[in-house]
Amino acid sequence: MNELKATLRDLEQRYALFKQQQFTFIAALDHTRENAHDKTRSVTTLSQVQNYLDHYCNNATDKRVLIMFLDLCKDLSQFCSKLQDSNPNACSSDDILEKCKVLLSCNHDMSKIRAKYPHDEVNHLSCDEAKHHYGAVISILPIALDFIKEGIGVIETAQYEAARNNRYEMSAQCNKNAKTAENKESSAQTVPMQMEDCEIKSMKWKRSTKQKNNLLMSNEPWIPPGKTNGL
Repeated sequence: MNELKATLRDLEQRYALFKQQQFTFIAALDHTRENAHDKTRSVTTLSQVQNYLDHYCNNATDKRVLIMFLDLCKDLSQFCSKLQDSNPNACSSDDILEKCKVLLSCNHDMSKIRAKYPHDEVNHLSCDEAKHHYGAVISILPIALDFIKEGIGVIETAQYEAARNNRYEMSAQCNKNAKTAENKESSAQTVPMQMEDCEIKSMKWKRSTKQKNNLLMSNEPWIPPGKTNGL
């Protein structure tokens, strides 16, 4: 998980650098859309941006910032897959990471999405740009990063619960083993004590019987009163 968080920090730093060049990015889209005679259509898919880059980009600065944007989208999508692979039990077909991968897919229509507070990317656009042209394409990266952070939180929670359950099972097993050992020790101590009690009782009984026999043998014959030896 530490390695994944380090990768996320790197992606966030790259996005912070791209965010500083938002106006350059918008200018590049303006130039390429104009070259494509596509000024009336809003930017709603990543494949549209890729098409502008491949066929209508004549400026090195425009090419650099468009490549920076598309590479960041691709790396975020791959990072989502890596997160899912790291803990597949915490993911499902409708989880937050899957939504992020759909958002970053080439032909996904992102025209409805807008990054909201605390994100301010859309606020830096003019009203017309925000509503009709670039509001979606500017919003995709901050929203994707939010999805990824939430997905990492879900995975961490799942790992914590699994570790806690494992500790509980190990503790229960240790207690069971301790009780079993204690019962065996108690049984081992009880048997010799019972045998010793039996031996003591047997010796007492033998001693009592012997004393009675000695007493009977030592008594003289009984002579009625008033009788003499001569009679």
